[in-house]
Amino acid sequence: MSPESLIERIGAELARREARRAEPGAYDVEAAVTLLLRPAAAGLKFLAIKRTEQERDPWSGHMALPGGRRDDDDASLWATAVRETREEVGVDLEKVGRLVGQLDDVVPGTRRIPAIAITPFVVAVQPDVVTRTSTEVEYAVWVPLEVVVDEEHRGTLQLDVLSDREFPTIEYGGHVIWGLTLRILGQLEEVLSRIGYTGRG
Repeated sequence: MSPESLIERIGAELARREARRAEPGAYDVEAAVTLLLRPAAAGLKFLAIKRTEQERDPWSGHMALPGGRRDDDDASLWATAVRETREEVGVDLEKVGRLVGQLDDVVPGTRRIPAIAITPFVVAVQPDVVTRTSTEVEYAVWVPLEVVVDEEHRGTLQLDVLSDREFPTIEYGGHVIWGLTLRILGQLEEVLSRIGYTGRG
């Protein structure tokens, strides 16, 4: 399956049903992130970022997807996604992006994180797109899409503050993805499963 046809099939599968939104008014903050898909010689890659260490950021130092909180001036959550992606990684989706579809909103499962509803958008970008990270981002990395469905890249993480729990992870090249970002990728994994994508061949 070519990268272009895979993107088309992902879009068709996402269009089969309307994405579930968080209950209106139930969360203090709205936010949007972008799951960027870029064609490559060996298939598709998605963009992950490592957030810089910041004292007031509950996701400080985490692997994440480009995005952030909705501003009052944003006409929509898609506008938030476009603005935040441009600010954080220098990719102008209005010029080099194509909206493929929308995933279900995700919300924190712990009170340690602000009451926030995050809307994920799946976006295809051109193969030659270049990232330029802001001060909010330590680095950006293009990750092969097959790690989303490959059990060999699965692991677990223990936190000092919650030492009695283990959190599932995706691990690639020393990068560890977990939490809300992993839940978003889990939705993509379900889509890939429904269209028969195994990451092989």
